[in-house]
Amino acid sequence: MTNKALRIMIADPQHFQRLRLERNFNREGYHGIAPVSNLEDMLMLLEYGDISFDLVLINASLMANIRFNLLIFCRDHPLIRQAFIYNVSECRLALLGAQMKARIVFSSMQLPEGTPIKRLIQKVDPPNLGEPTRSTVSHQGQS
Repeated sequence: MTNKALRIMIADPQHFQRLRLERNFNREGYHGIAPVSNLEDMLMLLEYGDISFDLVLINASLMANIRFNLLIFCRDHPLIRQAFIYNVSECRLALLGAQMKARIVFSSMQLPEGTPIKRLIQKVDPPNLGEPTRSTVSHQGQS
């Protein structure tokens, strides 16, 4: 069952990519999305907000010209339940591999779509084991 109260932030400098990710989540039934285009807006929502985000997707290019330790920030921030940082360069990814934490996932993909989004959702909003899945419900009605 989709948790309609799930809160997701998408931090990406490219409008088209934010929109595309938001539509992917909308298709899965998630509509509590906060899209931001820069680091300042992301920090403002997290520092002045009082409600946590279940998932924060961050395009690593937001940090391209800024000295900011995103790993420590995401790991220690009380309003971030799970972070997914994408578009990480391969060499940077190798350095971060040893520092990976359960709450933070790094990826070299430029835009997480399809299966990666579904895996993120399952991690943040796992299905209830006692509830029938969509395919079970559709097959039961065909008897």
